[in-house]
Amino acid sequence: MAQIGIAGDIFLPTGACMAHPDASKSSSGDKMLREIAQKERELQEELARAQQEAVRLVEEAQRQADALRARAREQAQQEAAAAAAAAAADAQAITEQVLARARTDAEAIRTRAEARMSAAVDLVVREVLGGLT
Repeated sequence: MAQIGIAGDIFLPTGACMAHPDASKSSSGDKMLREIAQKERELQEELARAQQEAVRLVEEAQRQADALRARAREQAQQEAAAAAAAAAADAQAITEQVLARARTDAEAIRTRAEARMSAAVDLVVREVLGGLT
């Protein structure tokens, strides 16, 4: 059944006819659409601010993490240097102890060698001279 349109009716692409809305209903509908559009703009602005704040917070967290890593590296280097210095001091102390013991041992050997040298000279003199007589 074909519908006969009235002036001001809206024709849909399907060929159906939609009556033009009542002017009083139209103004309240327009108002509602404007309020929805305004609310959507407000929400989008709030979303944009929230995204900017999130970016700022991530950047700040990254800066803090970088600073923390730098401090940790510096502390590790200081501790490594302190450990190396302590190891070098320990090695030096051990070296000095070993050298002192070696000097003491060398002096004891020298003293015994000198004592034996006299006995050896006496023995050689007796043997050589004893063979001459």
